[in-house]
Amino acid sequence: MRGKTTLTRGGLILAALFLSVLGVLGAGPGEAQAQQVRDWNQTADPLEGGIGLHYGNLGGTGLSFRVPLRWYLYFQAGGGIWHTTDDQKHNAGAQLNFLLRQDPRLRLYLSGGVGYFYHRELVGTSGGRDLWDKSKNWNVGAGVGTEYLIGPRVAIQVELDFVHEGEDGDVKVSPQLGLHFYW
Repeated sequence: MRGKTTLTRGGLILAALFLSVLGVLGAGPGEAQAQQVRDWNQTADPLEGGIGLHYGNLGGTGLSFRVPLRWYLYFQAGGGIWHTTDDQKHNAGAQLNFLLRQDPRLRLYLSGGVGYFYHRELVGTSGGRDLWDKSKNWNVGAGVGTEYLIGPRVAIQVELDFVHEGEDGDVKVSPQLGLHFYW
């Protein structure tokens, strides 16, 4: 139960960071920014690859990279490492996003992916030896997502996925969030 609480706390911290970055980016765009508005369909600067933050049970939680395989198919890899002396977590995720529709500032896509989550926590000592609680979890799933271009090169990503959690075998609806900078 303690691992679930820690994950929730980490998710809340990432969500707070995510919202604060959005607040800074969306705080009153000036005329200069309004003139630099890009769109996904621009041929001179197509905004192909991206780097950013991602939070989710498929795409990983932490740093995220997005690259196009075709104009309609994107690969996303993400993950992170959070280690302290007595609490060690790491995760990695990979997704394919198939574009269904791409307007100038909005993308609608189908997504499928896999994520690996590892958590090892010190729970006590016995006879001079450390006792660790370990969990390894493989998640697989698919869903639908949108990505909205909120600035000249910055996009927010929101997904809703059906995830088969390897830990308990349940299929749950799970949201994912992302914030990416495109070049």
